[in-house]
Amino acid sequence: MQEPVTTAPARAGWDIPSYCAACGFSRATFYNLPDESRPRSLKLGRRRIVVEPPAAFLARLASAQEAA
Repeated sequence: MQEPVTTAPARAGWDIPSYCAACGFSRATFYNLPDESRPRSLKLGRRRIVVEPPAAFLARLASAQEAA
């Protein structure tokens, strides 16, 4: 009998250090981004949770850079 394959649920939010590690840049770079270039995030208590997936954020930055 085969065991069911379980997959981890898709991640819905990242803290800043995890998000920066996934994107390959530092926290300082994250905070130095212009407001219109920052990934979508929300404030939950004292924490900031980034809700835009890293791949979507990097794709958006790439397309904005190509358009400029």
